[in-house]
Amino acid sequence: MTKRHVHENGQIFIVESGVMAVMTQGTYWLVAPGQVLWLPCGLVHEARSHGAITGWSLYIAKDKSAGLDQTPFLADSTRLLTAQVERLSHHIEKTPWNAAMRRLADCFWDELLSIPRQSVSLPFPKDERLKRVTKALSTTPADPRTQQAWAYMAGMSLRSFIRHFTADTGLQFSVWRQRLRLLNAQERLARGERVTDVAASVGYNSLGAFATAFQKSTGYTPSTYAHHCRIR
Repeated sequence: MTKRHVHENGQIFIVESGVMAVMTQGTYWLVAPGQVLWLPCGLVHEARSHGAITGWSLYIAKDKSAGLDQTPFLADSTRLLTAQVERLSHHIEKTPWNAAMRRLADCFWDELLSIPRQSVSLPFPKDERLKRVTKALSTTPADPRTQQAWAYMAGMSLRSFIRHFTADTGLQFSVWRQRLRLLNAQERLARGERVTDVAASVGYNSLGAFATAFQKSTGYTPSTYAHHCRIR
């Protein structure tokens, strides 16, 4: 795990196998195999991996980074992008930066700019009352308390809790909690935990319901996802 830090340049993570969690101020990202995460210049963040991880980390000069979003985004990598970054990383170590390398870097940049972006981060609230709730759930995703009980913890009426939570995070509480559970499940599966244990640990009493929700969120069954994290 890396401690909270910041880079002067932009940074691109591309994961080939394993899972990497990246936490920015107020937002949580999970980078699975075959995905790429962009972090703009000057963004405070920390990262941790789950099990063995392979992939690439590229630093993008500040002047070049200005052409990309100044907020993080996650995207599915493409075969072309992966091949380009592999070639770049190999040649940067062994070949001087010449015209051919610049053309390759420009092609990589064009491909990165063209791929569709996803909005699958987990935003955390700024309100200290709501932070008590999200901290408790982050520690125990399976906590079965009702929204009324969570509103009580936050010191709000149920109506105020629902309104403030949605306004602060951009997500309804039920959606936020399910996203937290599924992201936590992805981390656990990447560490090699059994599917049945993972389902129970994130609050699903039914293995079928867990598998359905997980596949809808990730495109994979839990067992296929676990295999996908280990082998690419």
